Formats: sequence, structure tokens, C-alpha cells
Amino acid sequence: MSSTGDHRLVEPHEPGWAASLKRGWALVFLRDWHPVLRDPLDLFRLSFPVGALIFALQGDWDAVVRLLLPGVAVFLVRAIDVPRAVDWVFGAAMFFQGWGNALHLFEEFWWYDNLVHISLPMSLAPILYIGFARLDVVPDPSERAGSNSELLGMALITMCLGVTAASFYEIYEWVVDHWFGQHLFIGETDTITDLADGFLGAGLGGLFLAAWALTRYTSRRLPHRLGRALVKDA
Repeated sequence: MSSTGDHRLVEPHEPGWAASLKRGWALVFLRDWHPVLRDPLDLFRLSFPVGALIFALQGDWDAVVRLLLPGVAVFLVRAIDVPRAVDWVFGAAMFFQGWGNALHLFEEFWWYDNLVHISLPMSLAPILYIGFARLDVVPDPSERAGSNSELLGMALITMCLGVTAASFYEIYEWVVDHWFGQHLFIGETDTITDLADGFLGAGLGGLFLAAWALTRYTSRRLPHRLGRALVKDA
């Protein structure tokens, strides 16, 4: 008996729970909720001014300043519209810096200072490179994925930017310690350790940007209409 039926293979359907999970993830993390309050990271950014207000009511003005400065930084980076992954890493670094100072975590945990001095250049180095790319000083990351040498060059430039930022921070620590009496425990060992952490963090930032370039994604945050399309396809 011959068969005349259709023997085309049928692709298995995605389970309903998996599709719902994927769609929920896209709704929360990939699509802009509103032009003003776009996603969970914007809620996270609000923790800085809200925390500063609470400390101000308690009369702790040192904590207020420690939170407001990182708060300004995370909102400035928001205005640049860097990719969400870069924005999240920078937000985490500012959290460690701001809330660590406000809650005196640097004194509580010996390793906390190392964490901050690694995460800050790791997050800031890619942002500085992207900023220079916007000014046409260096090529866009997506244009540097043509060969391993291009990726290596971009990673090295990114690392140098991060190391420069870490060095400037050490100068800042010296200035506020000697001119404004902040008592940041400046010393030769502390400075060398911080610079070594800065080198490590900046190197990780360079590798992170090189990995991002390999994906060929844009160096800008996805526009709202593309976010809607992602949710629709999820």
C-alpha cells in the first residue's frame, strides 16, 4: 500500500510555561514601560535620591552626599543611552560605591574596598569608550569585530581608559583627604592596592566590551519600537 500523506516533519511547539516566562522577561527587562520610568533599573536609580532624603531627615549629611554623587552619575549614564547590559553593570558599581559609603561597609568588610575599586573601572571603561565612539574619536564597538587584532586593540584602549579613571580617583582621594579632612586612610599600600584593583577591573571592562562587540549589537539602548517588537515576538 502506498502512502500519499504529507510526511513533512513538524517542529515541536514551545511549552506554554516557557513562552509565558519568555514573554514576561521581555515585558519586564527588554521593553520600556514608560519614557520616564523605563524599566527596573530606573526604579533602582531612584534608590539614591530616596536614600539621600531618608538620611537627610536623620541628619546624616555625610551619607546624603555619598548617595547623591553616585545618584547623579547613574542618571547621567541614563541620558547617554548605553546598552542595558552596560547600564546595569555601572548601576551595580555605583550601588557598591554609594550605599557602601552611606552604610559604612568599607569599614565592616576588609574586601569591600577591593570590590569597589574593581567594579568601578570595570563598568566605567566601556562607557568611556562608547562615549569616545559617539564623538568619532574611536570606532564603534560593532565595527571592531572584524578580526582578533581589532578586538584586542579595542580591549586595550578600553583598559587604558579605565586605568586612567582609576588613577584620577586616587588623586581625588588624596585631595579630599589632605584638603578637606575626609580621612580616607590614604597610604602607599592602599594606593598601590587600589591601582592594582583598577588595572584588573579595567581589563575586565575591556574584555566585556570586546565580547559585546562580537555579538554585533548596537552600542545604544534599543529604541522603544524595537522593544515592543521583541515583546511581540516573545
